[in-house]
Amino acid sequence: MEANKKKLPAFNIKDFFTKENLPLIVLICLGIFAIVSIVVSAVAFHINVVIACVMVILEAALAACLNKIPLWIHGLVFIAQIVCGIMASQIPFMVLMALVYVFAIAFLYVWANK
Repeated sequence: MEANKKKLPAFNIKDFFTKENLPLIVLICLGIFAIVSIVVSAVAFHINVVIACVMVILEAALAACLNKIPLWIHGLVFIAQIVCGIMASQIPFMVLMALVYVFAIAFLYVWANK
């Protein structure tokens, strides 16, 4: 009776962490960081959830639009976001959103160089 049962292939976690799955892994990390940044913005910084979600979407869109530019311009965008946070008295929130931008740029870089 036991011999007739089909054995399912075991899932090996090491098979998931391969070079061909790297864009998927980075995308999962980006999604988790985006969700965590929205929750932290709402709970710790008392930012409206809708505003936090819109900012995360805008950061991802900005990263997609500026995907093929030199690295130093990304640094200028990062600094400009921090300056906007200083001007709006929301420094921790804008630092968090700038990190979302950095993660999105990293994802697009990994995805383009697959």
